[in-house]
Amino acid sequence: MEVGMQRAKRPSSSEPVNVLVVGVGHLGKSHARVYRELDGARLVGVVDSDPEKAREVAANLDVPYYHELTPDLLARAQAASVVTPTPSHFDVAKRLIENGISVLVEKPMTTTLSEARELDQFAREHQVTLQVGHIERFNPVVLAALPHIHEPIFIECDRIHPFSFRSVETSVVLDLMIHDIDIVLNLVDSPVAHLDAVGTRVLSGTEDLASARITFENGCTAMVKASRVAIQKSRKMRIFCPSSYISLDYIAKTGMRISLKDGYDRERIDFKKMATLEESQGAYPLFTQYFNIEQLNISSEEPLRGELQAFLLAVRTGREPVVTGEHGVQAIDIATRIVEQIKDSQEAFHLRRRRCAPSSESVKG
Repeated sequence: MEVGMQRAKRPSSSEPVNVLVVGVGHLGKSHARVYRELDGARLVGVVDSDPEKAREVAANLDVPYYHELTPDLLARAQAASVVTPTPSHFDVAKRLIENGISVLVEKPMTTTLSEARELDQFAREHQVTLQVGHIERFNPVVLAALPHIHEPIFIECDRIHPFSFRSVETSVVLDLMIHDIDIVLNLVDSPVAHLDAVGTRVLSGTEDLASARITFENGCTAMVKASRVAIQKSRKMRIFCPSSYISLDYIAKTGMRISLKDGYDRERIDFKKMATLEESQGAYPLFTQYFNIEQLNISSEEPLRGELQAFLLAVRTGREPVVTGEHGVQAIDIATRIVEQIKDSQEAFHLRRRRCAPSSESVKG
């Protein structure tokens, strides 16, 4: 460690972690609430550039509030959640890290890939914990499915939301789709070989809907779709493995696994006979002869609570967090490539339209 560099602050095993929340908007308020509830945390303050907002949240939780990071606050804090608007993540997190404060940075980690890489390296140099807020890793629906996912072949993700006037400065790829990008990268664990993407702006100045096809070197393919201009919410994932299929609904908090029964041999099945029986018995009784249908047992724990508990454990022990800075870099890398692909596809689309448009001479003729 360089001379003068602030060493990471690690609390003793018997003491709560002194935490602060920087940014107490829609999501930051929830971070502050959960920290206040956790035995392993001591919320030493909330920070927001809007004094009224900071005062209101602080009053509800009976903690001090600040409109900026003061030297006294930086000296007291051991860990912090950075829940400010995305363009400020890099500067805020860097200032905390250089003061030896471990950080949980909400997704997307930063605005650009270069900033993400620099922030990850900066945290390593200062030996502080950097966790990225990909909260779906802690979603009980996902956690219930993980033990059943082996060598996925095909994955479908749909994340559809009504329009919100929050985060419109950020593409839907970095705002919403990045959740599923992170989950897919974690499930497949193989380098990306190729990707194609399309998308468009509808109401904001950045992409409001996007669809990407990601092909991995191990042969798996993922179709990832995101929209923030829908009428209703829908967040679903379907995972196809060699002998099983898993369907997840994040909003309904349900999951189902369909798997081949042991001893299944397609060569021994008389499909013509089964088709005849289906007419009299229906498909379902025949289907269940060969497949197990299992409803996943899903916990009711709040994902944010699990995420913050994991962060505090990493801060206390110095172990690698569940979602590392490198994971955040990888997700932004793919998200950035998707955004670039969308821009390329839009340019190609408009070029084709100009070429196909009738000329003034042909119209006159």
